Amino acid sequence: MHSRQSRTSRLTRSSRAAAAALAAVLAVGAAAGCSTSSTPRAAAVTPAGAGTSAPPTTPAPPKLTPQWPAGGQAALLVDGLGISEANGPVTPVPIASVTKVMTAYAFLKAQPLAADASGPTYTISAEEAAAYGTRVARFESLAKVTAGEKFTQRRALEALMVVSANNIAHEIARWVDGGDAKFVERMNGIARELGMKDTTYTDPSGFDPTTRSTAADQAKLFAAAMKDPAFRQIVATASIKEPGTPEPRPNGNTLLGKDGVIGGKTGFTTPAGANLVFAAEREIEGVRRLVIAAVINQRPAEGTTAEGVTPALESARALITSIGTADAPAPTR
Repeated sequence: MHSRQSRTSRLTRSSRAAAAALAAVLAVGAAAGCSTSSTPRAAAVTPAGAGTSAPPTTPAPPKLTPQWPAGGQAALLVDGLGISEANGPVTPVPIASVTKVMTAYAFLKAQPLAADASGPTYTISAEEAAAYGTRVARFESLAKVTAGEKFTQRRALEALMVVSANNIAHEIARWVDGGDAKFVERMNGIARELGMKDTTYTDPSGFDPTTRSTAADQAKLFAAAMKDPAFRQIVATASIKEPGTPEPRPNGNTLLGKDGVIGGKTGFTTPAGANLVFAAEREIEGVRRLVIAAVINQRPAEGTTAEGVTPALESARALITSIGTADAPAPTR
């Protein structure tokens, strides 16, 4: 009896152990995702080249071949293409009346002027009127003025940029800041804001040879100034009629209206030589682009008798006609 019970107990324990083992096997199979199907599960396939596409690339700007002047300095900017090139020594030199670009720009920043508007009215001082004879004797470029005469802002800017009137440059300094000293500080402050690191202004007209800059800096300034609609209109003016003068006074920038040129500012003194900063619309690879250029410290070619700003005009024309074409059907960018 005792022997039968022992065998029964051992059999019962063996059965329980076997059942537990089977349950464990089934649990492991379920956890592993086992299937009774004989067909294996398909593996995921990554399409060829997926996730390896190259990022889009920006087309390289067109290669330009500017005809740089033989001497002096020159610089070129092409709007919308990121092209900025310069030629010649990057040494600050006198820039003569090209200085007046900053004078006009500073005036417009201090007193904004809408396109086609006349702006506020200013009065010519007795001091500046009395200095007229002295300035004539120094062969300065001037507008005829009398004490107490009224100038609108637009008329003053036209005299400054078309006639290149030194006396109006000094009056603008007085109207804005009470005189040259504070206004020159304003000019230099704007130059620093624009990153014109090689420029120092010491007067508002450029007659002072200690006002110095580079072609690259002046191109940078002119590009900024051309964004002002009033400035853009004024530098595109071919001539102005002054009160008391029989004939209109022409713009010294005789390239206006030729080869796509739409504005500019000339300058000449003996220390500075001939200078011009200008803007033109040129077709480059089928798109009309605004091109800004500056040529400074230009001298007559050996064996020639070119005078005044003529060497700068000649260098500027050779430079701009080497960039694209003048015929441009597309809108300006």
